[in-house]
Amino acid sequence: MLAKIRPATRQQGFTLLEAIVTLVIVSMLVTVLMQALGQAMSLRTRLLRFEGENRVAGLQEAWFRETVAGLQRDLEEQGEGTLGTRDLMQYSTPSPLAAQGFSGVRWWLDGGRLHYADTRVTDVVVIEGPLSDAAFSYLDETGNWVDEWKWKDHKFPPKMIRFTARTGRGTLDWLVPIMADGLDPEKLKLDEVGSSGI
Repeated sequence: MLAKIRPATRQQGFTLLEAIVTLVIVSMLVTVLMQALGQAMSLRTRLLRFEGENRVAGLQEAWFRETVAGLQRDLEEQGEGTLGTRDLMQYSTPSPLAAQGFSGVRWWLDGGRLHYADTRVTDVVVIEGPLSDAAFSYLDETGNWVDEWKWKDHKFPPKMIRFTARTGRGTLDWLVPIMADGLDPEKLKLDEVGSSGI
């Protein structure tokens, strides 16, 4: 009997050409994935920076609103006293940023930046800027916006205070309604006994 001759079996595995093609495809996939990952990381960084800038802008506006909303005439102001101009505001408030309790505060514009001070801090730069066309304005009892507020011309504080400015990120337009009519400084002073008669 003749022995059966088996055909030669092909060895399992990749040829050199198949291995090179596979490596080329894998390297192309890795390159595409790395580019996508780089773009995603860049987008994440931009979003985090944008979120951080928005958070800071929100805090800046909240600080301004908090101190301005409780505006009262300065106890030391008499006669010709000025609440504010386009570049400066000074008044008393029960909610200063740093001082404790009722305190005089000051907001002003200098060098394209917005500054703040009270009895505890002498100069805090709230907005680094550069700010352009920045100004404070005041809504009077007739509904008109004015650039200067002198106490001798008004019985009560302004109905609203506005701060506007242009920054590199856009326009600021902060409107703060003044809820109280304000107190007469004479009524806030203690009597001679030092206890307001209580």
